Amino acid sequence: MSRAFLDLTDASLTLSSGQQAVRSPGIVLSQADDFVFGDAAFAQLKRRPLDVRTDMLSQLATTPLGNTFGNARHTADLVYEHLKGLFASSDGVNSLCLITPGNLEQAQLELLLGILGSLGVNPSAVVDRALLAHPAELGSGLNLNLQWRQLVVSEVTIDANLYQVAKITAIPGLGYLDLLELCLEECADACVDQTRFDPRRSAESEQTLLDALPGVLAALKDRPEVSVELGTTSFKVSRGRLEKAGQKIASAINAKAGALSIDESLSVFPGITFDAVASMDSLTAAGEDLLLDHSNDQPLTRISNRRRVSAVTPADESIDTSASGDAMVAPAVTDEIGKAPVPEGAVTGDHPTHILIDAVAYRIADTDEQDLGFGVIKHEGVPCIDEALRDRINVLSVSGSHDRLTVGSRLYRNDGKEAVLIIVES
Repeated sequence: MSRAFLDLTDASLTLSSGQQAVRSPGIVLSQADDFVFGDAAFAQLKRRPLDVRTDMLSQLATTPLGNTFGNARHTADLVYEHLKGLFASSDGVNSLCLITPGNLEQAQLELLLGILGSLGVNPSAVVDRALLAHPAELGSGLNLNLQWRQLVVSEVTIDANLYQVAKITAIPGLGYLDLLELCLEECADACVDQTRFDPRRSAESEQTLLDALPGVLAALKDRPEVSVELGTTSFKVSRGRLEKAGQKIASAINAKAGALSIDESLSVFPGITFDAVASMDSLTAAGEDLLLDHSNDQPLTRISNRRRVSAVTPADESIDTSASGDAMVAPAVTDEIGKAPVPEGAVTGDHPTHILIDAVAYRIADTDEQDLGFGVIKHEGVPCIDEALRDRINVLSVSGSHDRLTVGSRLYRNDGKEAVLIIVES
């Protein structure tokens, strides 16, 4: 069976499995008692700006939303519903690999894994997106990941022994929507100059212009100027006028950092030069290569680097080289997910001793005598969730489960309450 991949850049979630690829922009519209995701939500961005959100994945958390947004309690609810619809529209997945931006925090990743687990999806690997998006043959350089409201710049270093993502910087205000807004302003000004009609006069005409922009940008790749139709109004816009978008990106990065690889979504904006473009096909091909020897029963890991060797050494006898002696890529170097830092005063051990709720630690006993609401008890000496409460508790950790809770496991109750399992020295 072929491996499935889920690309989780927040501007567009893409699920690729075999010959099928399902894409859905990471944008949501609150409508009555329901949510609408993807392109249908984007089509209402200017018409109903207060009912649209684009920060679901970048702000993934269980923190209560400051402003009411439908019946969602927090962004985790929105990500859950979006992923639920995405998986429902596919024919099923096998051996799923998550492709995650490097700026996705550890706590967010663990929460994401908990959400996927509640949907019956259990990933076998997590790979840093820049590691797949920046071709090794380019050498060291930068990879640019265009998210909704920020640009994620990953420094990729490649030497004789190691290929790794060395540093990640998020630059706010340079996201996909920001660049579209810049192009929209330029197009609107061109329309005013030529026709005296301002598309920004109404939400309807502004949305019509926004909807037309992807087609305009695509057409400008082959032509210096294109015509834009807005109902009965027609005007022309030049490539040079929209080069400000790409130039703004170019001025924000270190042009001397080496080769530049960028997202497909960024490549449509004129004014920026690059060495490689990452598409879903190239990401999955690189992922298949990276995970060639990765077994699904291995501990779940977050892969952000991989070793490169040119010959077999005594310490790496399992690594093969070709007869010609060409360099081969060894297994990826990984970090286990779910290993939360142990608080000060804690000691090492196999099982947690306490459950931490609202900064207060409670000892785990054979029964939940204090009625803490999480059902954490010991069964034959092993901390677990009482069977009577398992349908209310989600274990947000790949190293723990309802049957066996481990240090660092975070518990998420269906009313939004959270707790974490720790070891405390007695």
